[in-house]
Amino acid sequence: AALAQLVQQDLLQPPLSGADQRAALAANITDGAVAGVPVDHLSDQAARDRAYQALEAAGAVPPAATETEIQAALDASRFFEVYAEPDPAVTDAAKAAQIRAQVRLGAMTGIDLGLDALSLASIYFLAAIGLAVTFGVMRVINMAHGEFIMMGAYTAYTVQTVIADRTLSLVVALPLAFVVTALAGVVLYRLVIRHLANRPLETLLATFGVSIALQQLAKNIFGTQARPLTAPAWLEGSITVNDVIGISAIRVAIFVLALLFLGLFLFIMKRTRLGLEVRAVTQNPGMAASMGINPDRIAMMTFGLGSGIAGIAGVAIGLFAQVTSEIGQQYIVQSFMTVVVGGVGNIWGTLAGATLIGGLSKVIEFMNPANTLAAQTFMILFIIIFIQFRPRGIIPQRGRAAEA
Repeated sequence: AALAQLVQQDLLQPPLSGADQRAALAANITDGAVAGVPVDHLSDQAARDRAYQALEAAGAVPPAATETEIQAALDASRFFEVYAEPDPAVTDAAKAAQIRAQVRLGAMTGIDLGLDALSLASIYFLAAIGLAVTFGVMRVINMAHGEFIMMGAYTAYTVQTVIADRTLSLVVALPLAFVVTALAGVVLYRLVIRHLANRPLETLLATFGVSIALQQLAKNIFGTQARPLTAPAWLEGSITVNDVIGISAIRVAIFVLALLFLGLFLFIMKRTRLGLEVRAVTQNPGMAASMGINPDRIAMMTFGLGSGIAGIAGVAIGLFAQVTSEIGQQYIVQSFMTVVVGGVGNIWGTLAGATLIGGLSKVIEFMNPANTLAAQTFMILFIIIFIQFRPRGIIPQRGRAAEA
């Protein structure tokens, strides 16, 4: 049957049987040879094939496929048989099983995509929470926020060069990064921000200049080469459920860290005197000042708190990204979008904005994985359209602060 298919598709000449070959060779013996092949050599199959092919080329015998040609054609071809199941119950069961398998695969792909989106949202939330504090309380657009993220990452790298133990270095780096970037935020406030109160354009330009200066300073100190920040051994690898669902251990740790900072921020704002004073200054600075609260001191402490949280975010981001002087610039745009989309000055709005942007980013990347620039473009277009319908964000601020 295989030979018949090859002949039918003109991939092979009609097969030549051994008897027909011997008869054709015997009929063409001339002077003790057949087409130049001596008769005493025709005991070998290869010699018989050569003789027949020579006769075929001379037109003395009809074209036919020798054993060698048949074997070569069979080796070069693949054959399969289509089985038609006569019982419709069997075919229906097979189709149902195939559909269930596709549904399970789609569900697992959706779960894996959701985990990736949740991981990205937690990164955006960590990067944006400090910006939400300063932007929400002080109405200051801090373009140097990304550089505080960079400072936290470089602080962790410096600690790791001193302390060889990866776990211990990470434990030391987290609070140290908070302290270093919080102090840097306080210095920035005292030297620049407080002198430009209620002047948003000048503040934006000044902090943009500080951003460029801090990047250049980092290049002068650490060089332009990317610096690796190695995670501890217990953060290496990934948590794998099956061949489809999996997430890296570092991203799980960042998600847990984001939840911890959410709880810490809520505790500070709801259960401490600082939080009470921050809320009072946010709602009505003049009334807060008349009650004995120093708005300038609260603004300075708030700026330091937001900057310190950015430093923590830098440590977390540096664990899976190369530490460079531009590491913060990769997240500053997403941080601003997170704050604006979620609702200025609202921590729950920041969380909602991070979840929305992280989820939408992953969905767009999933639908168009080969073009990340297009994914970013679609994201920005979505944000523009979203703001047109909800200019105050997902969870807008209420009260006097919303009217300011």
